[in-house]
Amino acid sequence: MSTHITQARKLIEAVQAKATLARLSVLSVLIEANRPLSHQEVLQLITPPLDRVTAYRVFDWLEMVGIVHRINTDDRVTRFSISRVPHCHVHFQCEQCGRIFCLDQDPVLPSALPDGFVMRTVEMTVKGMCADCTHTPLVA
Repeated sequence: MSTHITQARKLIEAVQAKATLARLSVLSVLIEANRPLSHQEVLQLITPPLDRVTAYRVFDWLEMVGIVHRINTDDRVTRFSISRVPHCHVHFQCEQCGRIFCLDQDPVLPSALPDGFVMRTVEMTVKGMCADCTHTPLVA
């Protein structure tokens, strides 16, 4: 059994849920990619193919149980990535190729929130050029 499938099974079983083929397929693709992917990118990488409605339900479920988090960007394409708990890290979006990466640096957080406020997540996106695009000449 693939190491990514094993990791996916462990994450699903950790929330006391059934490791269905659809859940394992979607989650193992996200684990293997090691970067945020859109619905379409995941569907293209799943073999055998998974129908779109099932995939959307799996993404919603994975997000609801906290295994993945949703990343919304300026291009209006929703991407998903494996969650860290709590989800407080920085994303980097390449302005040339459009790929998004989760960065390990801790975000700068407010030192104090007003009374009664509770922080749940922090979303921060840094934009620029990724290492691949920095070394690729622009084509006119």
